[in-house]
Amino acid sequence: MAMEKRRMKIGELERLSGVPRHTIHHYVRQGLLPEPERTGKTMAYYDDSHLERLLAVREVKGDSRVPLSFLRKVLEERDGTETSGGIKPPRKPGDMSKETALRRRQQIREAARKVFLEKGYSRARIEDITAATGISIGTFYIYFEDKQELFMEVIDELTRNMVSAFEAMVEKEDDFQRKAAITATYYIENYEYFSGIINQLRGMMAASAPSAREKFEALHNQMADPIAAEIRAAIGKGVIRDLDPELLARVFMGMVEFLAIYLTFNPQHPVPEVTSFMLDLMMNGIR
Repeated sequence: MAMEKRRMKIGELERLSGVPRHTIHHYVRQGLLPEPERTGKTMAYYDDSHLERLLAVREVKGDSRVPLSFLRKVLEERDGTETSGGIKPPRKPGDMSKETALRRRQQIREAARKVFLEKGYSRARIEDITAATGISIGTFYIYFEDKQELFMEVIDELTRNMVSAFEAMVEKEDDFQRKAAITATYYIENYEYFSGIINQLRGMMAASAPSAREKFEALHNQMADPIAAEIRAAIGKGVIRDLDPELLARVFMGMVEFLAIYLTFNPQHPVPEVTSFMLDLMMNGIR
């Protein structure tokens, strides 16, 4: 015997869903919620399908103000098996192969990096990213909670790629000064690519976003750690005098970055000439 569908008045639906009644009425008028069962001019009954849809709307919407067209599109495009209320719960990455999920996340990150570089973080919209990836907005929310989470993953990937490139290029090099030259040259030649994303993170940090400050600190340390390790090795070999490796690594990073900025305005100096000048200064001083 089929279970009888629960019927509730607007007050109970409001209490269970946490959505104000005026918003519920608005959703009904706009077609986001189905019409209730009306038994008179002023009496209407709602059921579990209304409650489930309201909870789904709250999940998608969070604390953000989003257009109804956006909510409708996300709810319609959610993947999975329909519930009794007609709401499709989002399909999780665990429902598909791990390789497929990882590949799709990578595709979204690659598209997002281009969008962030072109538009900047604040102007980039999720719709821009999904259009560039060729996926629906509903699919986006399967993989990422919001734009900020995606941006932080783009930063993580950028840092990993940068550090991996440094390490691979100097892996078979024994000379400390040569290693430093390779590292500086790589960063200067790719400065526009790196800085386009990193400077956006700096901007978020300047706006006192705690997550951005933490991410920038982590990025800074990830970049400095392999340089500090090379400095320690050089000190151990007696190549350079006993200095604080952490401080010297950051002095090196600061010099490289400001030279990279300088060369964007004054490209007449070849990069090898600039890195040679910087390393001569570091190794021999100005006295």
